[in-house]
Amino acid sequence: MSFRYCFTFSAVEMSVRYGDSTTNDDIINCYVHMGLERAKGLTNIVAVRNAHMRVLNTLIETMCDHCLSRVWRKQCYRYIKRLMPLLYEMLDPQRYQQKTQEIQTLYTFYFEEHQNSKQRHNSQHSPLSSIKKQP
Repeated sequence: MSFRYCFTFSAVEMSVRYGDSTTNDDIINCYVHMGLERAKGLTNIVAVRNAHMRVLNTLIETMCDHCLSRVWRKQCYRYIKRLMPLLYEMLDPQRYQQKTQEIQTLYTFYFEEHQNSKQRHNSQHSPLSSIKKQP
């Protein structure tokens, strides 16, 4: 693997991780594609697994970063879901179950729980909630 390719992959990875191009979802697609292609070029099964897990873990870290836009983080989650069959092939059943449970727990925490608490907070502090209806 050439130095130039490694540098390009790392630069794209950083763009995904830090949301440098949050208006362009294609960068995530490019990153995932480059990561899968990079793994194809490896001969050692452990190295292949590590390459796949690097992509997946970067997407998970990005999904959990509240400093990035919600849209960007949700897009990362969509790609994580697309990579689940690959994860199934790489991990034994127990580790697969643990990883999928971890991903779902993180998604619930970072998206669903905060959305529910935000809705409860807004309805409690809404100016309309203190107005009584006239008969």
